[in-house]
Amino acid sequence: MEERNVDVAIIGSGSAGLYALGQVKASGKSFVLINGGEQGTTCARVGCMPSKALIQIAEDFHRCGVLGRYGVEGHKDLTLDGEEAMGHVQDLRDTFVDRVVSNSTANMSDELFIEGYARFLEPHLLEVNDIRIRADKIIIATGSRPIIPKSWQAFGDRILTTDTLFELEELPESLAIIGLGVIGLEIGQSMARLGV
Repeated sequence: MEERNVDVAIIGSGSAGLYALGQVKASGKSFVLINGGEQGTTCARVGCMPSKALIQIAEDFHRCGVLGRYGVEGHKDLTLDGEEAMGHVQDLRDTFVDRVVSNSTANMSDELFIEGYARFLEPHLLEVNDIRIRADKIIIATGSRPIIPKSWQAFGDRILTTDTLFELEELPESLAIIGLGVIGLEIGQSMARLGV
């Protein structure tokens, strides 16, 4: 089994991991960046960036209701193609993720960037894809993911999270938003303005 020694191992290549990477690189220390799962930051993949794209579509569509004030005739006949709208959000999201990856990990060598899930064998020893990495310091920047309470799991795919919402091909007829953080409020307002 291959074993590597580095000053710093960073687990996670999202926003926090990439920030840590910048600091470690600037210090001149040897490092390895490890990422298991989707690349691209939470913000680019399932957070503020696709949410802002959805907000813009919703705002533009919502404004059609007031166009009569400016003498625009036919504004009440404007309709929204939900499939087209969600496709646009997904295209923008994919562009955001591609830019994050191309500016961060895309050009890193296999020695510096390992795709796989790390597990601790000892306090300073990790294993990833049959590679053991001994590091003086280990930064855990794995981010978070939505948690669905066990009692709600019976609802199956009727439960959406920020990880799945931006994958919808069409807008739902109705939706309940649970969680009043920034993203929850943005999604709730956007969906309401889109007629959900």
